[in-house]
Parts: sequence; C-alpha cells; structure tokens
Amino acid sequence: MNWYSDGKSVIGIVKELEKENIKSPTGKNNWPKRSIETMLENEKYTGSVKLLDSVNKENYYLLKDNHEAIITEEVFNKVQEEKSSRSNIDEENNRKSRKYSSINKYRR
Repeated sequence: MNWYSDGKSVIGIVKELEKENIKSPTGKNNWPKRSIETMLENEKYTGSVKLLDSVNKENYYLLKDNHEAIITEEVFNKVQEEKSSRSNIDEENNRKSRKYSSINKYRR
C-alpha cells in the first residue's frame, strides 16, 4: 500500500514485487495487475467486511473490527484518495481529459 501512496503505479508495484521475488497469492512468480488493483480497493485489509443486504441486494453494511487488520484505516483511506486523484474518470463517469499520466504528478 505504501508503494502506491508514494507514487508507484500498479504496474510499478507488479515490477517491484517480481524484482523482490515475492510470490503472488496463488504462489506464482508473476503478479496479475488486477490482483494489485483488488488489494488496493479491498477494505478487508483494515479488518472490516462488507455485508450485502439480503432483502434488496443493493445496500451493504460495513462491519468494522471483524478480524485482525494488516493496515490502518488511515492508510487505506489515503490510498483511496490517491486512486481517485489519479483516475481519469470524474464522479459522473465522464473523462476528465483525453490524456492522463501519473508521471507528471510526481515530476518536480
């Protein structure tokens, strides 16, 4: 999670994990990009779990402290903010721009 907050892209994280010979959750040497994306979005790492409303199948409840957390909620929220700021899609599902690169954000 810190790699992402510190400016690495999802592909950058994949390359870093593979460079450090860290195996994927399935025990393979190659990390799928989607695995990293899912990890960055998953609140389960904070010790919380989403429970779907069984009646209307639309609402969910967030049960906190369901299990031991491996990251803080603060770190998770920071990553979500970073993901949103890097996204090329706004709140109304419109493209912010035709061209986007996270590289420009970190050049100073």
